Amino acid sequence: MNKVLELNHEKLTADPQFAMFATELTTFSSIDSTESFNRYCREACRLWRHYFSVPVGETTSRFTELMAQIEHCNQHVIKTGWGGVVITRHAHPNVDKFLVIREGGYLALEMHEEKNESLEVLEGAGLILWRRAKDQAMTVELLRPGAAFHFEPGMEHCLIGTENLLIFESAIDPKGMDQDLIFIYEPDVNL
Repeated sequence: MNKVLELNHEKLTADPQFAMFATELTTFSSIDSTESFNRYCREACRLWRHYFSVPVGETTSRFTELMAQIEHCNQHVIKTGWGGVVITRHAHPNVDKFLVIREGGYLALEMHEEKNESLEVLEGAGLILWRRAKDQAMTVELLRPGAAFHFEPGMEHCLIGTENLLIFESAIDPKGMDQDLIFIYEPDVNL
């Protein structure tokens, strides 16, 4: 049985700059399958390009340098379909890393049993979907430099790179790095 997730776009709609984008995105107001998850993420990126021909966020040479590290598959790097991860510290159970998300890329809708993670947006722009286990709907929020989020165990979340996006993650991961990933819906492999 697939999980049905209703999406709440109120935070986006409340900002005049994003109101029309958010209103159109509400057409895809629920996710109930892998297909609808991928459709939502792709449509969010498509609508973003339509409404924001001038980038909302800015990336610097830091994004480019980290992406080059990922492309060369250096040590402490994980290459993914959405970009990749550059690990800066791994002293179990603590893990610090950069999430380097290419425009149009998005991570799985996931949660963790024990992992506690804090995210800080450093560059670019995108969207985050998140909810606490007891909440009814998933909140959809804007990601911009300076935005910060904390996810306790059991909180569902997903990152969407509507533009190139650089996020720093600091986590306490008792099960071991990438051992506490519970995927609710995964991205298409052909991003």
